[in-house]
Amino acid sequence: MEKALGKEKSGITPRTKKLIKKHLFVYGMLLVAILHFCVFYIYVNIDSFLIAFQDQHTGAWGFGNFRLFFDDISLGAQSEVLISLKNTMIYFVVLLATNLFSFLLSYFIYKKIMLWKFFRFVFVIPMIVSGVVLVAVYSNMLTAGGPIDVIWRKLMGDDAPSLIYSAPYATWSIVLFVIWTGLGMNIILFSGAMNRIPESVIEYGKIDGIKPMREMFQIVLPLIAPTFGTIMLLSCINVFGASGPILLFTNGMHETSTIAFWMYEKVIVRQQFGYAAAFGLILTVCSLPIFFLMRWLLKKLPDDIDY
Repeated sequence: MEKALGKEKSGITPRTKKLIKKHLFVYGMLLVAILHFCVFYIYVNIDSFLIAFQDQHTGAWGFGNFRLFFDDISLGAQSEVLISLKNTMIYFVVLLATNLFSFLLSYFIYKKIMLWKFFRFVFVIPMIVSGVVLVAVYSNMLTAGGPIDVIWRKLMGDDAPSLIYSAPYATWSIVLFVIWTGLGMNIILFSGAMNRIPESVIEYGKIDGIKPMREMFQIVLPLIAPTFGTIMLLSCINVFGASGPILLFTNGMHETSTIAFWMYEKVIVRQQFGYAAAFGLILTVCSLPIFFLMRWLLKKLPDDIDY
């Protein structure tokens, strides 16, 4: 009894202690997140902005890093930046085309057309298997002595061209790999959205005599518009980040470099931090119109459709 009275007099009850511990835990977890944001976002971005105007060797301030960029651009077809930019645009266009192709495949699976289970397995398996393993298998298929080389020799009588280790073919070989491995996630997203469509809506279309092509574009696509639009917008926002597993395939050789790999090489391999930071600022400025355009388009998208 005396202990209880003592607790009441001190104003700290067991319930109050429990609330204090709860609040300390919550605020402690929030503090970790805030510190992480301050160190790894605010500090890193401010530091990246500053070193873009600083000479890495002398510490002098100026626009030397930006001059390096324009000197590289002036090399024309031999410019690493222009080669990387060209390949990045190829991957970006392929990424948008892959989104559209994923929608068509998802509709094919949704309608359970012949062999739909086989195709679903083929396009979803890259999400299960390690990316390093997939790259190794794919590379062996295209190199000398692989299945493609054996078939080519039987048909043509000579060795197949080097599809991975020669400039004219290397990028497009990696692009095919990116298409194959990039379909799985989109198929899952599109299939999930399509499976939410009430069967009564599809049946009503059949009663009206709607053909599969009209059903796909006039019924299914409008009903999954939020999912489709979000996937396309995220792809467009990542315009300068579109890439493939360049490091695993060619390490940037044979004119396969992309902007993402170029930045990695400048920072990790050559340690040209100022040059990479300056190029990052240039990309940021170039990305702003794309960002505002995507933001405007995002507002035009319909809200989540209830059915």
